[in-house]
Amino acid sequence: MLIYKRLPSVRDARIYMSVERTYLGYIRLALYALSFALFLMKLEVLADITQKIDVSVILRTVAIASALIGDFLILLGALVFYWDISYIEGGIMVDKKEVIDPRIYMAAERTFLAWVRTAISLIIFGFVIERFEFFIRQLERVFSMHLGNGHQGLAKIGLFIISIGLITLILGAINFFRTIRQVDRGFYRTSLWYYKVYGLIIFLTCVVLTFYVLRII
Repeated sequence: MLIYKRLPSVRDARIYMSVERTYLGYIRLALYALSFALFLMKLEVLADITQKIDVSVILRTVAIASALIGDFLILLGALVFYWDISYIEGGIMVDKKEVIDPRIYMAAERTFLAWVRTAISLIIFGFVIERFEFFIRQLERVFSMHLGNGHQGLAKIGLFIISIGLITLILGAINFFRTIRQVDRGFYRTSLWYYKVYGLIIFLTCVVLTFYVLRII
């Protein structure tokens, strides 16, 4: 958005934090898209059991599209994040007094809350995935039929995503205290490697989950 609107570039801590919150927002959107794909998969399984083929095909198509959109949002968020950060880095330096500002501390709190929201989304998402395997097994028992082996391993992926959510809470807290220390010194910069590693883990997890979506369907 900064590049598209050709807005003035200033190395302001609040702008850095706004870009960080936007990136975390993209991650949450991607998780919502993948959660929706899993929900459609549950409906697709029920449609197969009730032999509603037309409905099953539609649900399958939309689920695949939703999963791919989730992966796309992760990539798009990462690209926008790095483009915006690079654009900000090319701007003018703000005075140290402007960094030590009550609004900067409030921006740091909002960024921390964005980390918390992302962590909660990941934890809920992990539970959804873990419960999906349980859902498939229950259907197999109720209808005395085998629905394939594609769902095996989803519980482990769900637990892994839950652990990522818990780690996200810790990373958010670490980032918050790091931000406060930098602001106290009158200097703030986004830790790119911090977001690179985190974004890579989330992206790989989403890709693996998309593979499972395609495999199950």
